[in-house]
Amino acid sequence: MKKHYKGLTVLLSAFMLAGSASVAYAGPADDIANGTVGMPNTGSSTSAEQFNQGTGQQDENTALHVGVNYLYNAEGDISAFAMDLKNFEGIGGVSYRAYTNTGGYLWWYHDGIQTGVVGSGSWVEAIQIQLSGQAEKMYDVYYSVTSSGQGKMGYAKNGEVAGTVDIGEKILSIEVVLVPKGSAGPQSAAPRYKSAASSRLSVAENATVMFNEDGSVYNGWLSDDFVRYYFENGYAKTGWQYIDGYKFYFDSCGRLVQDVDSLIGKQSDYLLKVNKTLNCLTVYAKDGNNGYIIPVKAMLTSVGDDTPIGTFKTPEKYRWRLMVNDTYTQYATRITQGFLFHSITYATPNENNLLTVGYNGLGVSRSLGCVRLNCRNSKWVYDNCHLGTTVQVYEDANVASPFDKPELVPISDQQTWDPTDPKFN
Repeated sequence: MKKHYKGLTVLLSAFMLAGSASVAYAGPADDIANGTVGMPNTGSSTSAEQFNQGTGQQDENTALHVGVNYLYNAEGDISAFAMDLKNFEGIGGVSYRAYTNTGGYLWWYHDGIQTGVVGSGSWVEAIQIQLSGQAEKMYDVYYSVTSSGQGKMGYAKNGEVAGTVDIGEKILSIEVVLVPKGSAGPQSAAPRYKSAASSRLSVAENATVMFNEDGSVYNGWLSDDFVRYYFENGYAKTGWQYIDGYKFYFDSCGRLVQDVDSLIGKQSDYLLKVNKTLNCLTVYAKDGNNGYIIPVKAMLTSVGDDTPIGTFKTPEKYRWRLMVNDTYTQYATRITQGFLFHSITYATPNENNLLTVGYNGLGVSRSLGCVRLNCRNSKWVYDNCHLGTTVQVYEDANVASPFDKPELVPISDQQTWDPTDPKFN
C-alpha cells in the first residue's frame, strides 16, 4: 500500500444539486487549459426526492446536500477534489480522502479543503467519504464513482472505498447521496471497489482463497480494501494463529481482527508500547507463559520531541488534569515525571470545550512530550491499565504496529466535542 502524500489547499468552483436527502454530482470539465473548471451536465443528476419517491426536486440553494468540487490537470484528469456539506443547520460536516496513482491513500481532509496530488500525470482512482458531528448521527452517506474502465460503479457507504486501486483506471465523476440514518440507500449490482488483488481473491466462510497472477497459490500476508488476511497454500487462516512471533485472531472468512478486546475480555495486566516515530500505541496482552505476544488494539497518538525513550511503570492517574499551557485533559495516566497519556486538550474541564485543532492534528501535530490519544483510547488506558503497568517508548520508522496504524477522520472546525467520547455516544 502506498504511503501518504499531502496535497495542497486550493479553492475550487462548485456545483450542487439536491433534495431532502440528496445527490451531488459533477462531470468532466469543459475547459481545462486555463485552469478553469467546467460545469457538469445537470441532466445527469438525480435529486433525493426523485430517488426516494420518484417525484419532485428541492431548490439546490436551500436543500441539504454535499457539494463536490474538482480540479483537473492539463490532460483533463481529476487530480484533486474537495467537498462540503451545504445547508446543514446543526454542527457537522463531511470528511473525505483520495487514492491517487502517485500518492496512494492521502490524508483525510474536511469541509472544503482539497485532497489530491495536483499536477500533470496524477489522477484520482478511489475515494472515501464520512460525515462528522451531528450530521453523522442523522444521516448515512452513500457515494459512487464512474471509472474510466469500469463505468458507473456500485455504492460505498460511510467510509468505505469507492473506485479502483492500482489497475490504471481514473475517476471521471463522483455521485454523493445523503439519506436519513438507517434508511435504505441507493442499490447497484456493480462492485463499489476493484483492485489488482480483488479479482484473484475469493472470500467465503472458512474457504477464502487467493492466487498469484500466474495461477499459483498465494502465501503470506495480503491487505486489500482495508482488510488483512494471512494465506497458507492459497487458503486464509482462521481462528487464533501464531504468526511472526505474535498471536493473532482471524474471523471465519480469514479477516484479521484488529481489536480483540471483546474476544479476550479485560486482562489483569497489559504492556503498552508507543512507537514514537510513527505515532502509534499498541496494547499487548499475555499469552500464558509466552509473554505479551497478543496484540489487542492499536491507537493513533501524537507525541513530542521530548517524549522520553525507554521503559517505565505508570505511577498516577487523573480524571481531569490541568496542563502547563492552561488547558485541560481527560483520563490522564502518568508515564513518568512530566509525561502522560491523555486525551486531546480542552479549554476548560468540560467535555463540550474540546480544542478541535488538537483533535484534527492527532497523529500529525506535536505535543509537548506527552502521548495524546482520542478520548475513547485515553479512557481505555485509564480504565483498564492498573498503576504499575509497563510502558515502552521506542523508535521504528518502518513498522508502526503489528496491526494497521489507525487513521484520523477529521471533524468540522465548529465541533467542540470528541466524537469518540462515550458521553456523546
